[in-house]
Amino acid sequence: MKKCAFTIVAKNYIGLGQILGQSVAKYHDDVDFYIVVADGFEEKPAMLPANVILAKEALGYDSKTWTDMAFKYNLTEFCTSIKPASFQYMFDKGYDKAIYLDPDIYLFSPLTEAYERLDTYDVALTPQIAGIHVDYQGEHPEWAMNVNGIFNLGFCAMRNTQLSATVLAWWRLRLQKEAFADRNVGDFTDQKWMDWMPGLLGNEHLYVFHNLGMNMAPWNYFERQLFMRDGQIMVKYRTDDNPYREDRLVFIHFAGYDYKKMKQGIISRKRIENLKEYEDLSFATDIYGKAIVENQQVFDGFINNQYSYGTFDNGTPIQSFHRRLYHGYTEKHTVDNPFATTQGSFYSLIKRKGMVEAGKKENIDKLSQRNIPDIEGKRRMIALLFSMLYKLFGYKRYVLFVKSLYNYCRPELHTFLINKK
Repeated sequence: MKKCAFTIVAKNYIGLGQILGQSVAKYHDDVDFYIVVADGFEEKPAMLPANVILAKEALGYDSKTWTDMAFKYNLTEFCTSIKPASFQYMFDKGYDKAIYLDPDIYLFSPLTEAYERLDTYDVALTPQIAGIHVDYQGEHPEWAMNVNGIFNLGFCAMRNTQLSATVLAWWRLRLQKEAFADRNVGDFTDQKWMDWMPGLLGNEHLYVFHNLGMNMAPWNYFERQLFMRDGQIMVKYRTDDNPYREDRLVFIHFAGYDYKKMKQGIISRKRIENLKEYEDLSFATDIYGKAIVENQQVFDGFINNQYSYGTFDNGTPIQSFHRRLYHGYTEKHTVDNPFATTQGSFYSLIKRKGMVEAGKKENIDKLSQRNIPDIEGKRRMIALLFSMLYKLFGYKRYVLFVKSLYNYCRPELHTFLINKK
């Protein structure tokens, strides 16, 4: 049976995808590896790796759908939205088994079990957490798992069958419309949709891995401990609230790590800042860090390329609020090219409403609770404002007011700001 593995990146992370590909090739000489690039090049580089697939040319989206998705989704949302189409492409090329891996994954042993499970099952997934933890001690809150999805789609394996073809058609259509990371409505990119799989496929067609060595990641470090045995990196439960088991480490999902610092030999994370420094992780992080250092030229080969769909056609950055406002606006209006800045364009509409701030370099999308100066002081000011509203409204009207805020929590619900009279 023909087997492949693939990842999806924006073009600046082609190098990271190549490093993943090297780890796949180390253990599998019978697996073809591909890098699907979500955005594109104005001029295709002469030295573009042969295994790079330009999604816009290959995945069969019509121009209108592609433009709509490229604008309304941010980079992460867009890359994940084309995942089912990428699986379809692999199967159209004649592959019988395909495995998707996020570009920030690295293999430490073969994917043999994953491919073997596809002899029997149509789809195979990995859960965010493998054990039952009555007294949950993970740094990543459980409510976030509920919102983000039970399975982590940094890994997904499928066999080329009629059933998987139906799943992909179903998944692709939904991601054309709803691949947002939006907790308010229960969306989380391509990932949340996979919570449907146990109900749609059942045990006969879906395999869920409980191998601790599969898709180890920052959100499950609290439950999995690395140790060495006979020269192999092994994994066992870090806690004693589950039956003892041990598995060989297959791959780690290095989500949220600072790859630029790793080039300098510094293991650093940018997300889940309260994550404990588990010393045993060094068995694996040292290996990955060394791979990044040794492949600096590969990593840097495309790193300075700008995301093709990050700006309007005049170079003005597109903010997430613009993207989501556009999404809401197009429910009742037609926009031929949302990237255009000509008279009468979507850009001219939001600019006229003061939503394009010329000359300001601060990226609103990068502001969060972690980096806004004096966040506690600002929270106190908001609390004071709400206290004043409470005094003004009284209890009953205040409660109704708070309930009504849900109707304005998504940018799509603010199209009244730009609707033409």
